[in-house]
Amino acid sequence: MNEIITMNNEEVLTMTSLEVVDLINKFREEEGNEVVKRHDVLLRDIRNELKILEQFGITNAHNFVEVVYTDAKGEERPCYKLNKAGIMQMLNKESALVRYKTQQYIEALEDRLKQDPYENLSTEMKALLMHDKKIQAVQKEVSEVKEDIRYVKAIAEKSTIDYEQQENIRELVNIRGTEILGGKTAPAYKSMSKKIFQSLWRDYKKYFKVNSYKNTAIKDYENAIRYIQNWHPKYDTVLDINMINSQVAFA
Repeated sequence: MNEIITMNNEEVLTMTSLEVVDLINKFREEEGNEVVKRHDVLLRDIRNELKILEQFGITNAHNFVEVVYTDAKGEERPCYKLNKAGIMQMLNKESALVRYKTQQYIEALEDRLKQDPYENLSTEMKALLMHDKKIQAVQKEVSEVKEDIRYVKAIAEKSTIDYEQQENIRELVNIRGTEILGGKTAPAYKSMSKKIFQSLWRDYKKYFKVNSYKNTAIKDYENAIRYIQNWHPKYDTVLDINMINSQVAFA
């Protein structure tokens, strides 16, 4: 489907490479040329054209824009969106008749752009349609903003904590483990600290589904702090700690 885009405050007609192929084959048939141009051949021609131009430092960012379309099987396929200059550039190997008819076709479409679509409508209907057009523009902007928000959230989901946050978590684990053992001078600290810290880290990685605390997601950072501060070893382990500390104290 040909589209209208705005460039430098001017409306510009664009067509996909699929539509260009259809035009070429339509006008070839009209002149008696039975050779059908395939879309993949046109794609190859466009890429070769771009490659040659790039060798001379020339880019055609506006003439050829690579996009995708959905085929009959529901699969995405590559194609190009071309403006008038791009279309005519790719017709250099076509016959004079094909080039002429294609140019006439495009100019007819451009003439339609210049016409007022509301010319024969009443003032009230014009106002209604213009209002509807503004609503559609706002809805499009809202949709784009939502898409940007989804993108930012997706990035945040994959982002991990920075070095300072890593150090904060590591320090909190040391504090919490030492606290549970009764302090660094407690007998249980000397005999059970390795077991406690291993258990805390093991539970932490299992809870947050990470292979290292350094891979904690940014979105989980506050929750990670609360998790460490409220972490407790198994009940039997707590009894062992209390027993070791109380035995030495009793002796």
